[in-house]
Amino acid sequence: MDLLLHRITILAVCLAFFSAVSADQVTMQNGDRLSGRILSKTDDKLRLDTGYAGTLEIEWAQVSGITSARTARIVLDDATELTGTLSATESAQLRIAADSAEEGLTIPMIRIAAINHPEVPRLRITGHVNAGLDLDRGNTDQDTYHVDAESIFRWVNDRVTLAGSGNLEESNGDTTKQQAALGGKYDHFFEDKWYFYAGLGFEHDKFADLDLRTTTSVGAGYQVFENDRTNLSIEAGPSYIWENFDESEDNEFAAARWALRSDHVVFPNWKVQAFHNHSLNWSLEDSTDYLFKSQTGLRIPIFDRIQATAQINFDRDNSPADTAEKNDYEYLLTAGYTW
Repeated sequence: MDLLLHRITILAVCLAFFSAVSADQVTMQNGDRLSGRILSKTDDKLRLDTGYAGTLEIEWAQVSGITSARTARIVLDDATELTGTLSATESAQLRIAADSAEEGLTIPMIRIAAINHPEVPRLRITGHVNAGLDLDRGNTDQDTYHVDAESIFRWVNDRVTLAGSGNLEESNGDTTKQQAALGGKYDHFFEDKWYFYAGLGFEHDKFADLDLRTTTSVGAGYQVFENDRTNLSIEAGPSYIWENFDESEDNEFAAARWALRSDHVVFPNWKVQAFHNHSLNWSLEDSTDYLFKSQTGLRIPIFDRIQATAQINFDRDNSPADTAEKNDYEYLLTAGYTW
């Protein structure tokens, strides 16, 4: 019995020793030391799983040193990625070694941007293309065609959005609708949610007497949500607009721009997505002159990546060409492919 108790005691001591040896250690600015398992460091927080007090979030500015025999993935402030074990040195520096035999690199802790940060794909591409067709024969001989497409290229700190649409309607051999739009926007994220943007867009609407409208814009945006279920961003900044008309006098003006873009999966099991986007360009030279555009609707999956879209577009040009209406409505039911 005494021999068994002796062996159990030795085993417990060994387990405690190896546990202590394998535990990561965080040294604080005030000299305190915390033991546990380093989970990650993102933004200004270091997450440490202590086992005895759960997961602690520690202010990175209060950490003076880290020691860990486990291999960690380190990202520096210039996006350089390193992998190795960690050990503390003097003067708030961290030694990173690929294995215990190497002396390793010594990096100031202030340069550590992330530890074990979840890997983010360098480029993620999403988008869709939709088409609609209405053919009437009999008392009315009418053909209506619609196409729209959008693709978003998302890097860690950058995003490029390209979009275009077109409408053509012919009734009894005569063209009764001819519209086209093409645009692009570049976003650069200088913080986690804040970004600068620059955009360029072109529009044509034959029956609104609009030969070409060119819109340039710059400004700042805030990405409120960005995940698989909900996306919401808002933007504001200056813009400049040139309008070339077929019959009316051409126009150009500086404007203040506001925009909102949102989508949300309302039924996760069915993956039905509601969306609403709008933009407002208000002239800084004439308070009665503004352009408002919006798109609201539902995207409904049909099979795999095939989807149906029910959509309402509303545009208002408060100072249109002499022969054009201020309001323009479009009701769409299309089918398309998403990626």
